Amino acid sequence: MNNDSSEISNNGNSLPTLLYGLNDKPSIGTALLTGFQHLLAVIGGILTAPLVIALGMGLSLEQTNYLITSALVISGVATSIQISKIGIVGSGLLSIQGTSFTFMGAIIFSFYQLPSSMSSDEKLATILGSCIVASLVMAVLAYNIKKIKKVFSPAVLGATIVMLGMNLVWTTLQNLVREFNNQSALDLGWTVILLSSLVFVLTLVMSLSKNQWAKLSSIMTGLFFGYAIAIGLGMVNFTKLSTLDNTAIPVPFNFGLGFDLGVLLILLPVFIVSATESIGDLTATSKLSGLETTGDKYWDRIRGGVIGDSINSLMAGFFATFPNTTFSQNCGVIQLTGIASRYIGYITAFLLVVLGLFPKIGGLFQIIPPSVIYGSTLLMFSLVIFAGLNILRSSDIGTRGVLISSVSIILGWLISSSVDNFEFLPETLNMLLGFPVSTTAFIAMLMELTLPKSSKNS
Repeated sequence: MNNDSSEISNNGNSLPTLLYGLNDKPSIGTALLTGFQHLLAVIGGILTAPLVIALGMGLSLEQTNYLITSALVISGVATSIQISKIGIVGSGLLSIQGTSFTFMGAIIFSFYQLPSSMSSDEKLATILGSCIVASLVMAVLAYNIKKIKKVFSPAVLGATIVMLGMNLVWTTLQNLVREFNNQSALDLGWTVILLSSLVFVLTLVMSLSKNQWAKLSSIMTGLFFGYAIAIGLGMVNFTKLSTLDNTAIPVPFNFGLGFDLGVLLILLPVFIVSATESIGDLTATSKLSGLETTGDKYWDRIRGGVIGDSINSLMAGFFATFPNTTFSQNCGVIQLTGIASRYIGYITAFLLVVLGLFPKIGGLFQIIPPSVIYGSTLLMFSLVIFAGLNILRSSDIGTRGVLISSVSIILGWLISSSVDNFEFLPETLNMLLGFPVSTTAFIAMLMELTLPKSSKNS
């Protein structure tokens, strides 16, 4: 234990007492227990993100299982890279990486915008190849993150995140309606309403609890509760697990390799949003770890963390799964345990890799009825909207910022809803404008760069 870092003041604010600082080495027992707690905080999100994307694409059992198991393994390797800080890559903090929900809407939208003549494997290859290129672009941008961040003002980010949340909620509601219609044909429509509602309410109640551990485990608790009810109703088919291999390892370019400029342009704004979320996560982790949150050392950690995100997302695309990002839930675990040791992260990373090597573990999650998954994610995506609104509310954006955010959101939604009427547009531009998040982001950035800035009073 590092007594010198047990209580540190940062910018005049007293930080929580640390039992173990960033470079301290807890005992094996403490490390295993804390590493498992970090695993529980992220495992629901890491498993759910690729599953929801696969459900949205209508992928096969085998394709979905590969995406899930690869996501687990790559999340573990990515976590090791993030906490190790190799050169300019990584933050060196106890920051767990995992497959990100942020990309869900963009990836599913891109899947259906690609030519129908392409097979699902070919579409996945194109999307994942475009993710690799987007990751490289973000790695270059991240090197100058302090300067680039000025372009992405609170008005731009707030508007983009609000639209991202709206798009995710709308997509989830559409999926729920589709699932209801499918089950209604079997006179089981009521089970969709029952399961999704129960999971939504339980997850909400847990997330509002005064008990911090209940908050951190709200997603997993809701999913397991819904899973148990679904099993009781005979809605879970365990025989599907028999078709899965006992062990597996991620394969480079498992679905092939492709690229599409339109997909890249759709993905880039989402990568930027993900990077800003990582900046917030890394700043919170720095503060909880008793480290400075201003100055050159701080920005070096942020730069390394965002570059780490980019390299890890590139690696995810290489091994045929979806982009990675930092998880904010782990900040809560650090705050509750008082343990900020990076060595804990290696335990969590190891556990993620081990889980990913056994496809049937991912398969158990994969056979959860979609209504349970959508009930859980509907709440998470609703909170994304409020996160964007909170950025707009808490920042001093002024009249100019209000104009940028409101106009970009309205135009982004209107243009994406009516773009099919603009048949004269090039196919790539038509695809780009059809996704409301990227459209909103580009409009907001254009307004940020062109609208004259006035004094705060005016």
